[in-house]
Amino acid sequence: MNKKTVLRAALALALVAGTAVLAGCSSGTGADAKKNPDVWGYVTTAEKAQLELAENQDGVDQLVVDRVLAPGDAWIVVHADNNGKPGMRVGLKHVKRGESTNVRVPLKDLTTPSVIVAVHADRATKNKFDFDMMAKEMSPDRPFFVDEKELAKAVKVREFGIPTPAGTALVEAVAQPGAKATLTIDRVVAPEPAWIVVHLEKDGGPGGRVGLLHVPAGESSGLSVKLDPVALSDNLLVALHADKGTLDQFDFDMMDKINSIDQPYFVDGSEVAIKVPVK
Repeated sequence: MNKKTVLRAALALALVAGTAVLAGCSSGTGADAKKNPDVWGYVTTAEKAQLELAENQDGVDQLVVDRVLAPGDAWIVVHADNNGKPGMRVGLKHVKRGESTNVRVPLKDLTTPSVIVAVHADRATKNKFDFDMMAKEMSPDRPFFVDEKELAKAVKVREFGIPTPAGTALVEAVAQPGAKATLTIDRVVAPEPAWIVVHLEKDGGPGGRVGLLHVPAGESSGLSVKLDPVALSDNLLVALHADKGTLDQFDFDMMDKINSIDQPYFVDGSEVAIKVPVK
């Protein structure tokens, strides 16, 4: 066998081996994606990526991150907490690779009582946050994931709701399969003039409002709330809100909860609200 023949054989073997390796990698990546469809960021370990901060920072204008550890240059990203999911971005701060302590992130345009703080990689244009919530999986500056969970924490930054003693505020209603035009509220107790507010259920939390009824202070029973002519979710969420603003005008904006006057009542730290099945 001459040198040319040996060289051709070696190249052929190398190509076959390379193809096998690539095929194996491709198969493994696909399997991981199928197993972990929610892991769409950069996977790392707890030894390389960490986030430490107080979970109650009520009233602050700058969120304080006690300690962050990042495997590369990164971003601390603060989002409004939209029923446990990130909403509008309200804070952003760049940090260097490794450990950073006492990092202060200015907050802007807060609308929710809690925020979600995450750590994102800085992978594209340096010192420019290249991330689009509408195309998150294609964005280069995606968040880090540790143990199949995004490296993120929820932090309370504003008070929300109107506390009231037990027994002074409640709503009662039974399941109403087939309800479309109206929803019956069996009993409601309000410490002052209030609102019964009916929402669609979205991702386990309140979605669009589909019903509203003003009620007097004290106990009322056998109330009927007119529902908007829209497709209803399997469950409707019914909450009791105070009427603190203009009388008989519902002053509450789901997109600006903390600055709305007619906030919901809370008893022992829990919102006065119930879930009513309608399907």
